[in-house]
Amino acid sequence: MIIEELRTTAWSDQMRHCQRLAQALKLTERMLRHAENDEWQQVTELEVERREDLNACFSGQIPPVDAELVAQAMAALLHLNEELMSRLKVARSTAMAQGRELSTKRQAVDSYRAVEAASGR
Repeated sequence: MIIEELRTTAWSDQMRHCQRLAQALKLTERMLRHAENDEWQQVTELEVERREDLNACFSGQIPPVDAELVAQAMAALLHLNEELMSRLKVARSTAMAQGRELSTKRQAVDSYRAVEAASGR
């Protein structure tokens, strides 16, 4: 009876481990879809959930029987993460360019107002 309980507990732990890893992969895919739509707030929110799943997944020792599965899942996670980071770099560059453009426009408006004020209008 005790041996059966230990097997059931070990199997249950292994299933939870695999479920958390699968959940992290699903979250990463969702994050990528949100990034493709420039929905960065959703990406940030999902990152918090994903981090919790990954921390739970890797907080203990990985059972040797799961080593290959974990390696494949990590390779997929890394690939998706690279795509996500690539999209983040593009979005960051775009935001910086928009910020520079806005700054230039503000300077032009300030210059115009200074000229207008100097001419007494």
